[in-house]
This record gives sequence, C-alpha cells and structure tokens, in this order.
Amino acid sequence: MLSDWVTKAIYPAQDLRKVCLGALCLGALGLISTGCRSSKEFAANVTPETPSALDAADEAVKTVSYEIEPAPITNGYDLTPFNLDLDPGSVAYWDLTLDEAIQYALANSTVLREIGAGLLQSPDTAATVYDPSITATDGRFGEEAALSAFDAQFNTRLFYERNDRALNNQLLGGGTNIFLQDLWRLQSEVSKTAAGGTQIAVRHNVDDDLNNAPQNIYGTSDQSINAHAWTWNLEAEVRQPLLQGSGTEFNRIAGPDSTPGAINGVLVARVNTSISAADFQLALRNYLSDVENAYWELVFAYRDLDAKKAARDRALTTWRKLKDRQKAGVRGAEDDKVAQAEEQYFRFKQDVETALSGVLLDGTRKFNGSTGGTFQGTGGVYVAERRLRLILGAPITDGRLIRPATEPQVAAVVFDWNELVGSAVSHRTELLQQRLRIKKRRLELAGNRNFLLPQFDLVGRYRRRGLGDHLYDPKAPLGAGGGSVDTGTDEWQVGVEMNIPIGYRRAYSAVRNSELALAREMAVYDQLERQVVHNVSNAIAEQARLYRVIQTAYNRRAAAHRQFTYLNSKLFDDSPASRRLDYNLLLDSQRRLADAELAYFRASVGYAVALKNVNLETENLLAYCNVHIAGAHGE
Repeated sequence: MLSDWVTKAIYPAQDLRKVCLGALCLGALGLISTGCRSSKEFAANVTPETPSALDAADEAVKTVSYEIEPAPITNGYDLTPFNLDLDPGSVAYWDLTLDEAIQYALANSTVLREIGAGLLQSPDTAATVYDPSITATDGRFGEEAALSAFDAQFNTRLFYERNDRALNNQLLGGGTNIFLQDLWRLQSEVSKTAAGGTQIAVRHNVDDDLNNAPQNIYGTSDQSINAHAWTWNLEAEVRQPLLQGSGTEFNRIAGPDSTPGAINGVLVARVNTSISAADFQLALRNYLSDVENAYWELVFAYRDLDAKKAARDRALTTWRKLKDRQKAGVRGAEDDKVAQAEEQYFRFKQDVETALSGVLLDGTRKFNGSTGGTFQGTGGVYVAERRLRLILGAPITDGRLIRPATEPQVAAVVFDWNELVGSAVSHRTELLQQRLRIKKRRLELAGNRNFLLPQFDLVGRYRRRGLGDHLYDPKAPLGAGGGSVDTGTDEWQVGVEMNIPIGYRRAYSAVRNSELALAREMAVYDQLERQVVHNVSNAIAEQARLYRVIQTAYNRRAAAHRQFTYLNSKLFDDSPASRRLDYNLLLDSQRRLADAELAYFRASVGYAVALKNVNLETENLLAYCNVHIAGAHGE
C-alpha cells in the first residue's frame, strides 16, 4: 500500500512545500521514472532485426529522444519553436524549480498574464502593476484629487480700461459732458475651505483712476491737470455652514463641492484606492496560481512522455520477439498476431509523438472548474513548455527546453477544517474587497443624508478701504485752507443665509439610492461568503480524493507491472508454457501498464495542484509562495 511509503503529518497551509516527499522511496522499486531517460536506455536490450519496418521502428525510437547533452544557448525570437521536425541534438535544457519559476515570473510581470487568449481579447482589462497607482492618482476620483478641494486657491485679475464718453448730464461726468478716463484695476484673492466646511477668503482690490472730471479731489490748483486717484480695499470673509455641509466627517466623506448623489471625498477616494489594491492582489494571487498550474502541467507532460516512451519500447520488443517466433514456426505467432503487435507499436509511437509535441487544448488554469484551476493533464511537452514560457514572461524561443526540477509531493497533508474556514472568511481577498465596497456605500449614505438638512450659513465680512493720490496713503486734502483728512475707513457685516429646496426631491432620491446600493452589497457579501466556504470544502474534498486515488493508482500500477513482467518473461524462454502464451494477454497487459502509469502520474500531479488550491481558497497562496505586497490594502 502507498500509505506504507509516505509520511503522514499535520502541517499548516503555508508549510506545505516543506513536507517531505515520502513517496520518493518508491523509485527504489524501479516503478517510478526518476529522471528524463533517453530512448536509447529503453531500447538498450533490443536486438536489431533485418526487416526494414523494424529498422525504421528502431530509428524512430532514437529520433524522438529528448534527453541529450546541452547545446550552446542562443537568445532571440528568430529561433524556430521546438517541434517534431527539429533535430533533437540541438536541444539544451533549462532545469527550473518551482520557486525559481515564481521568482522569474514576478521579476518579469509588469502585466499579470493569463493562460489563454484573455490579453488578446480584452487588453484594456489586463491587470498590471500600475493599476493601484493609476487609481490613486486619478485626477477626478483619486485621493489627491479629493484632498485638492481643501487646498488654498489664489486668483488675480488685472485690467486696463480706456473710456471716452459723451454724457448728457454733467453730474454723471463729475462736472464735464466729455468724460475721459484711464483706469487700471487689480483684483486678488486667496481662499480656502477648511476640513470642517468653513470657507475663508481674503481679497485685495486696487483701482488707479486718471480722468478729466473737474470735481475730483486730486489735481493741481488750477484744476487744469488731473492727478491719479488710488482707491483700494482689503477684505476678509468667513462663511460657516451650520447645518448642511458642516462638520469634518461630512467634508471628509463628500468633499466641500459635493452634490446629492456625487459623493467623492477623501475617505471615499481612499476606499477606492484600497479596492484597486485588492484588485491587484487578487490578480497577483490568480497569476501565481496559473504559474503553478503551467509548471505542474509541464511536469505531467514529461511524465506522460516517459510512460508512453516506455510503452512504445515495450511494444517494439514484443513485435520483434513475435517476428523471431514466426520465423521459428512457433504456434501463436501467426501473421495476424504479428500485425496486431505491429499496430500496437505504431499506436504507442503515435502517442509518443503527441506527448512530445502536444495538442493545442485548454490546460489547467483558474476558474476551469475551481477557483485555482482543476488539473487537466493535457500533456505535450512542447506545448506545455511554451505555455509556461508565456506565463513566466520568458522568451518564447531561446534554444532551451524548460525541464522542471521540482517533483510533486505525495505525502499526506491533514488540515483543520475550522482553521481553514476561519482563515478564508477573514482573509479572502474577494471578501475583503466586498467589505470595502460596503464601507464605501455606508460613507455615501452618510454623505447623502446630510443633504436632507437645509443650507444655513453664518457669514461675516470685514473690509478696510482707502483713497489717496498715492497707493496705500489714505489721506485727502481739505481744500484751499490746506490740511488733509484720513480717508481710511472700516466696514463690517454679519448675517445668515438659508436655502431650502422645497420637497428635497434630489436629496431623498440620493439617500434612497444609497440605501439600495448598500443593501445590494451586503446581500452580495452573504453569497460571497457562502461561495468561499463552498470552494474551501471543494478544495479539501478534492485534495483528500486525490490522495486516496494516488494510493489506489499506485497499487493498480504495481499489479499491472507484475502482470506484464510475468507475461513478458514468457517471451524469452523456450518452455512449453511460453509456447502456449496468449499474445493478446501480453499486448493487453502493455496497454494496462501504460494506462496505470499515466493514472498514477496524473493523480500525483493533480494532488500537487489540489494542495495549491487549498492555499488559494484560504488566501494563503501568497504567503505559501513567500510573496509579500508592500502597502497592502486594509479595511
């Protein structure tokens, strides 16, 4: 039983990779391929035959070899991808562990790629490392954009006017019917909105007036020459909302320039940034999952090729031996039996070619039955290797063939259900993200409720005025008697302003919309939590199933190997029992052994994928891969 060979232990999810591979000792039995063997090893004991078909078969065994001496490595996209027409002597190997694959992927993943054609179909939705920063720096809805509403604003205007008017009334022209004027006007203002909603403004206005009105204060004694008159004022204004728009909480939620239904304050912008960061973490988690999926697909592809090459070589040996017995006139080695053995050899040879090159089928990837991906095991070394290169961000062709250096573990791993569910509910990114959406809806509801209050503002204004023939010299002459008078004056104003929309139709509509949106997000959260628990239960059940299947598949393979060994041994002796051998049983045992080996490899690699999926469903995959995100989002 397989359980006699594996180590049973309880490990936390993040330490799964450290579980000892107890099943490696099975290799001592000679039943597990422990490396990428060359086809020459498989055919080492085969005696060359004279028939051309057998010579061609032997040559075919050699030409599909994929274990050779490394060749010089070349880089670039001008290299032809690996295919069955290429000389295998030009192949060099890139031995890559799973940890190295993850490190390589993260170092070359500005865009978090997907297995499949998702990037080609919708490049706008591709996840990149820039996305959280793009959201945070959005000029409309980003956090800095929301904070900018509280920045001080400086406005200034400078105008020059040349006025030339004919007036019907001298009083309007200051004593003349032809009014001529040169007017410079400077207006400046600094304004700011405080966190509590208080609006503060300081204004400075200056007019330089030069005109021909004879009644002006400033001029020469004969009034024939007019002087400049400087008019200026300094003004400070404060507006404090008492109901609608008041308070630090509302202004941090909605912003000082908000309207009902358009809530985009600092707190809302920060939640949007956190949601975007959660999107990135989600994409990164799924990306790492697909990296592992592609890696294990390639591991299986090599094991699949190993098993089919061994089956092909066994079929070649049987075909040759039957030819020998046919020449010797042994009963049971008639033409139909030889043809059947020949057909089985070419069947396995076809399987080897397909296992080496591969078929363009959908491999293991996220959401193909489970969140992290259900193992497909489509096989095909070249196809799986190119898929791994794509997801890693490695050159599609560089003269090397990636060869996995990490074996799938088959040791028993026992999980605590309550711990897994608690971890999933507490840390699952989809749930954290949905909680952030609920928080955003609650902020929007609180902001919209403020608009149900009337606008009631307290306003205060102070102004200092001056008039003189020099800037900031508030003095005017008293007339012929001499002397001057101070023209600097002070003004102030206080009051209240109120604005009440009759019916509050827009405000009530915004509040109702926010309540419905909040109810929707909370209902979605309940279903997401149920889905997460459901997925965790599926992952645990799948992991337990595959471990049991590994044990059964191992026993099946051992039995198939014993049957084949017994029947095959009869081919190499001249006992009466061997002459009565049913060759159909021998050929059938070859197929059974090949199927049993593939079933074992499929179960062992599927078990590795299932363990990865348990970590993904409980949101431990990043920690499991020793990946940490700087500035990760929070609630």
